[in-house]
Amino acid sequence: MPPRIPAPYTPPNAPQTPLMRKAARLMSLTPPKFDIAANSPVHDRSMLSFPLNSDDLAPISTQTVSTPKAPSLSAVDGLGPSPGRLQYSLDALEADSHSIRLKIREKEQEDKGTSQTYQRHFRSFQAWWDASEKAKAALNTRLAALPAMPITAAKVAMFLEYESTREKKKRGAGTIAGSSVGRSQISGVITALESYRFNSQHLYKDCAEAQIPLRSDSRIRQFESAAKHDEPKRVEKAQITKAAGSSLDTYTVAELRKCASWCLTNFSGPLRIYLGLRDRAMLLLGAGTAFRGDSTRILLWSDLFKTSIQLGDDSEAPVLGVLADNAKHNQTGRIDEHGLLRHKHVDLCGIGAVAMMLFGYFHIAGYAVPDFSPNFSDTSYGEYGRRDWYTYHVFSTKIGTSEMSYQSHHDRVIQMHKANDVSITKVTHGARPFAAQMCRSFGASVSDTKALGGWNESGSFKNCYDRALPVGALLGAAFFNSAKPELYRVARDCLEPPSDVCEKIFPWIESEQAALIGREHSNHLAKDIALRQFLSTLLWFRRVLAQDLAVLFTQNPHAPIFKFAPFDSPLFREFAGTSAALIDAAEEAARLAFQNLPQHLVASLQGALATQNLAFERERQNYRTEMASMQDKLGEMKTLLDLVAGTKRVKRAHGNLTEGLSDGFSELAVTTDNSAPKYSTPPPFDTSDMPFDMFPPDPALDAFIAASFTHPNVPMPATSPPTSTQPAVLHTPVFPLPSSTPQPSTLTPGSPEERQQFYFHRYGADRFRKHSPEWVDGNWLPRYRYSSADGIWDYWLEWKEGVDGFISVEELTTVWGAKWRRNIPGLKNENTRRMRVVNLILELSRKPRWDVALVQRFITERYARQYRARAFTDYLKNNRDAVITAASNYP
Repeated sequence: MPPRIPAPYTPPNAPQTPLMRKAARLMSLTPPKFDIAANSPVHDRSMLSFPLNSDDLAPISTQTVSTPKAPSLSAVDGLGPSPGRLQYSLDALEADSHSIRLKIREKEQEDKGTSQTYQRHFRSFQAWWDASEKAKAALNTRLAALPAMPITAAKVAMFLEYESTREKKKRGAGTIAGSSVGRSQISGVITALESYRFNSQHLYKDCAEAQIPLRSDSRIRQFESAAKHDEPKRVEKAQITKAAGSSLDTYTVAELRKCASWCLTNFSGPLRIYLGLRDRAMLLLGAGTAFRGDSTRILLWSDLFKTSIQLGDDSEAPVLGVLADNAKHNQTGRIDEHGLLRHKHVDLCGIGAVAMMLFGYFHIAGYAVPDFSPNFSDTSYGEYGRRDWYTYHVFSTKIGTSEMSYQSHHDRVIQMHKANDVSITKVTHGARPFAAQMCRSFGASVSDTKALGGWNESGSFKNCYDRALPVGALLGAAFFNSAKPELYRVARDCLEPPSDVCEKIFPWIESEQAALIGREHSNHLAKDIALRQFLSTLLWFRRVLAQDLAVLFTQNPHAPIFKFAPFDSPLFREFAGTSAALIDAAEEAARLAFQNLPQHLVASLQGALATQNLAFERERQNYRTEMASMQDKLGEMKTLLDLVAGTKRVKRAHGNLTEGLSDGFSELAVTTDNSAPKYSTPPPFDTSDMPFDMFPPDPALDAFIAASFTHPNVPMPATSPPTSTQPAVLHTPVFPLPSSTPQPSTLTPGSPEERQQFYFHRYGADRFRKHSPEWVDGNWLPRYRYSSADGIWDYWLEWKEGVDGFISVEELTTVWGAKWRRNIPGLKNENTRRMRVVNLILELSRKPRWDVALVQRFITERYARQYRARAFTDYLKNNRDAVITAASNYP
């Protein structure tokens, strides 16, 4: 029988550990009472580690302000250390491990604003709690003032009752009378205090309530739910969105343009001009990518690259790519790729704005080009060495390595808003909702818009596999139709800037590329993919800068950027004037050539013709330049022959020679009076890549297009010779329409059989025959009777998609207008009733964060069970405003 082990000795004055108290409860002993005052947190980080010369201390969860005297330690023979020493070691280990965790957390949040926000909420809670408890104890001597720590659901519930009823604080001092905090404030307080509770719960293991998450308590959930429920009423009472000046609380297009122009034109001095270009780039980049303010500020040079997206079968468009691995919505370190297309309007183009900002950094502010080579002597950066240029921020305070702080970003945007009378509540996030709004208004899908701005979607596909750029959202953000990517054309991209101008922009690019290749050949660890991409992007920026500034020069010729080389040179200004005229003339020519074409052909051909006209005019100008140069050379040859000719015979021979030369070039020469070259037919218009396959063969239309593009007698407009006070005017040849301009009704085949084939091809033979069309006024006119519908949503399906194999009512109305109803009273009345529902759905689907699917859910939940389709139309007649109001309060 093994010997009985005696019970360990416990000094009489030693503090009890949690394990000892548990043993006492099991042995029916009376445990010590819980002392609230003994559970105050240890705020001094130095107290988280125990002194090594103490033999026995109370665990940190029960540590008091005065440390008890350490008793002498004794060990039972053969049994090792005493329980006090063992417990002290365990407590010290746990405290040190939590100290390490808190240091890691602090480092993780040091580059974010979350830590400061949490501290603000915690200080407010602590100050209010201490004051409240002190007041209670003064009124009732039987109550003791409880400390703010540990944080429990009961304490937080009392604080939330105060928070939800207090007035909002002004930015400076005081409060706003009659106001109240919103849902986001309540949720933010709960989140902040939950963070403090979680990170301090190891200090209060004896307090069971301190171990329970706040949002698992019914009291906290009720406060958060009530704040969410009351938010629409609070906003309506405070009239926040109306007073802010925008129902969507974001920029209008006019406001964005005004701010961008202000940044470009209202600064003087090299550094201030650069800062204005930087602020402009921050604004327009955010408006094109839906970036948050913090996502914009952390952007690095090494995050920029040039890529492309596929717009059609053989069409691509260049994209400015942006890498993001530390945005607020991305806390897992995955690599997110964002993109930006060149904007339809040059003054809103984010790509051009970033290019101008980098030009301002190097050419205006005069900052030095960084050392792009790796430093292998610093062993703390691994085998690839230290790359100092990786720390350069796109939007820095001054020099590239200085990251812009939130306060600096905030102050610059506030200054911009005040100067341009912009009244929105958002500051650094102001461009984010603008990008989403523009994407949706130009037809981008909800999923594409979410992908653009990194709004969360459930599932692992996005996190693990999806790296494709959202084409629809990129098009919408650039103000192009997301549903028709083939129409994306930026006319200014066809301009060819002078090489002398481009070579003076970032002139060190080629030498840095050569140096990179040399380093890679000598050491494979010196390779730098990010640098390759960045230098390639800067090469692209040369062309973008010259093209965009050429157009902007005609709008703001006195902008400070045009005082710096190479944009102050006569060569660039001549190019700018020529380019603006080329773009205007080409777009006007395209408009005139297609003003009488059917609408579906206008969209598909207009961009292509504008591009073709630009290319044609550019070739024509090159032709004139070459011919003028040849004339100058002929004159030089004649002068040279006159000088070397010593006899009349030689002079006569010289005369015969020059006469022959003149005759030989008579058909090609361009005289100095700027007359048009002697050819009558412009280059043929290439339509091989145009989407004609979507339309049926149409001989009449083909003949019209052929006549428009290859008319045998295209008159070239004469021009007047330039004078000293009047510059030469550039003329773009306008493709003339035939003498008898066909009207839209004659553009489709003329006979009933041919028109029938046209509609068969467009809608399908069976589908078109179902409408029993009749020949009226030179066209087939379909018949249709509205279907009987019980459900409200059936009206929308009939309008948008068509039912029972018929063409949709929307398509009938778009193509034939009201004619298909043939002025029949029953059809007219039914159309009026049903359009109440259709127009309601269209209006609700255009609301912020709404789409057709949400409208369907709203109507189904609120009205479908109460009303049939016909009854709902009657209800809408007098209660439409009530439905709109109900939708505004719909979660």
